[in-house]
Amino acid sequence: MRWSWSGYAVLTVLALLWTGGLFVAPVSHAAGHDETAVLTRLFYAPICHQDTARSFWLWNWPLSVCHRCSGIYAAFTVTLLLLPLMRRTRLFDSFSLPRLAIFILPLLLDYMLDVLGVWQNSPSSRAISGIAAGAGLALFTLPAWMEFWTAWRKPDFPSI
Repeated sequence: MRWSWSGYAVLTVLALLWTGGLFVAPVSHAAGHDETAVLTRLFYAPICHQDTARSFWLWNWPLSVCHRCSGIYAAFTVTLLLLPLMRRTRLFDSFSLPRLAIFILPLLLDYMLDVLGVWQNSPSSRAISGIAAGAGLALFTLPAWMEFWTAWRKPDFPSI
């Protein structure tokens, strides 16, 4: 994988903004800016059920996404922040879909075993399975992003 600091910076800033946005609704509510809080929750609504019983709370208000999504986004962002320390390892050489499945499996098991009545998941199990998935997604996404970024910056990249 070719490393591009500008590509890494763009992806990391986007991840930080996305993950930081999870906290806008409770902070806005606490500050009395209910309109901002509602708009923020509406922004995240298409990607999360936002069940308040299944969400972390801050200052007596729920985050904009559930436990599982919070874990995914936080782990994705933290993993991205740590990846420059590991970029010279062979970790990025061939991160394939089957390897990504290993990280997604805990999330699927946590959900499916709960639905099937085998066990009842908890805020911790939902967050931990989300953390595993988010870390795997970062490891999978960064090499693909770097490929795209370096190709996009070339003058012969096809325009739309």
